Amino acid sequence: MALSREDRLKLGVIDPELAEFLKTANFPQISETADTQRVIAGLRMYMKSQHKPADPSTTGVTERDIFFHARDGFQLRARVFEPVEKTQPPSATKTEKPPLVVYYHGGGWTIGSPEDTSTSCRRIAKNLGVVCIAPGYRQGPEDPFPASINDAWDALQWIASPETETELSVSLAAGFVIGGSSAGGSMSAILTHLARDQGLGPAITGSFLLAPMILPPETEAVLPDAYREAYLSRTQEECQKDPVLSPVLAKVFRDSAAGDEQSPMFVPYLWPTGHAGLPKAYLQICGMDTLRDEGLIYEQVLRENGTETRLDVYPGMPHIFWGSFPMLSQAKKAAVDLEEGIRWLLS
Repeated sequence: MALSREDRLKLGVIDPELAEFLKTANFPQISETADTQRVIAGLRMYMKSQHKPADPSTTGVTERDIFFHARDGFQLRARVFEPVEKTQPPSATKTEKPPLVVYYHGGGWTIGSPEDTSTSCRRIAKNLGVVCIAPGYRQGPEDPFPASINDAWDALQWIASPETETELSVSLAAGFVIGGSSAGGSMSAILTHLARDQGLGPAITGSFLLAPMILPPETEAVLPDAYREAYLSRTQEECQKDPVLSPVLAKVFRDSAAGDEQSPMFVPYLWPTGHAGLPKAYLQICGMDTLRDEGLIYEQVLRENGTETRLDVYPGMPHIFWGSFPMLSQAKKAAVDLEEGIRWLLS
């Protein structure tokens, strides 16, 4: 997507429907003087309160937990979503087993759980006839970087094993797609590089990256001039007013995650062996998001390195807005777009 500077800045102008909604909505904001530990505890409690048991007869999807061990023996949990009625998935030929979609939840490497993927995973599993699995991972500040990405990689290797493939009753040869939102999208971008370099088998066939963090400001200096000129959203005034990922919340996540901005295991753009030979990628980018332009730059980097990409951009919408404002028109569109994006990855 070739955008002028003016076009990029226009993407940050708040969507009229969202602006109207925020006039009357009681959408809480975090004070700059708030205690970080209390903020994290409050957010975790709130997100947990949103997880409601679902009836398979209503959702068309059964759900269960399975467990695995990280490299240090720590037990982690993954949520599995399976369609009640088996339908022929997009990539199916003569195989009876469905492909697998791996969805890493977001939350700034600090909050969130596998249940946060439920709305998307239920829709994907039911409508595409695939199995979805959402692995958990340890988070900061209790378990700072690199705990999250190490757990995510350990989960992926466990998922790719023949034993887990059999347990899930899936065919990775029919499709092995990974992705995630926000921090989960960032980790998914890193995992595609690790999988390529370490020869993970079966090979990942596609990735979906939803508003991922690719380039924190500390790495801006490594960008070529053409990319640096397009790196506007981190400082754009409209993006600073993002009601979801505010500068204050971003700092809470940043301090708690304690990520190393010089490490490719935290910043996928810095990957030392480059970005060629990666599986095709679907990206969703939010126009009012401070992470907007690094996502757009990364999509361009992938294309320039021979990766087939597909991109949807949502003008005037904040970070991962479909979770906070699912009633808005662009949020409903984003849900359909994600389904179609994963269908394309599986095709």
